[in-house]
Amino acid sequence: MRNVEVGQTVAAGLETPPLFLVAADLTVIHIDANVDEKDISEVKPGDTASFTVGAFPNRPFAGEVTQICPSSQTIENVATYDVVISAPNPDLLLEPGMMATISIVVDRRDDVIRAPNQALRYSPRDLAVLNGSGSPTAPPDSSSQLWILRDGKPIAITVQLGLNDGANTEIVGGDLQPGDELIIGESGIVLEKPAAIIPPDPRPS
Repeated sequence: MRNVEVGQTVAAGLETPPLFLVAADLTVIHIDANVDEKDISEVKPGDTASFTVGAFPNRPFAGEVTQICPSSQTIENVATYDVVISAPNPDLLLEPGMMATISIVVDRRDDVIRAPNQALRYSPRDLAVLNGSGSPTAPPDSSSQLWILRDGKPIAITVQLGLNDGANTEIVGGDLQPGDELIIGESGIVLEKPAAIIPPDPRPS
């Protein structure tokens, strides 16, 4: 890659920028990603990654984590670690210097029941129907409550949670079935339209 144009004046000195950047093989590229300290413990070599670049915003590219640098650097008061991702580039669409938005798959589940996180955040205000007691019951540790409609009546059930992709959470235990209607909010004592459980999705979480 040429950093200067023909006819451009270049001053010799200690701070002279490189004139050319020579890449041996652009059919395989390496991407330096910054992963913050709260997520780095879940990343390991061999994890798959997907990314997009500004030149092709609607075209995803795939790669694999090949290296995790043990030393950190601080960016905006957050400790981050350099993760190297290798990706094939047979069409030479990706060029050195491009900025990438990256997602790394650290775990996945297939054929699972998942619920919207909005339903997990819901708790009743003036609703006096909780397992017939009229007051909420606290779920045990590592569990959560979901409110569902059964026979036209709202009830609370305790569920155990699995993977969370930021929008939906895997349900690994509890009395929840595909097709149950989840309560996501209320207005006064009138429940908002419930959302049905999302069917199993083979995509990674």
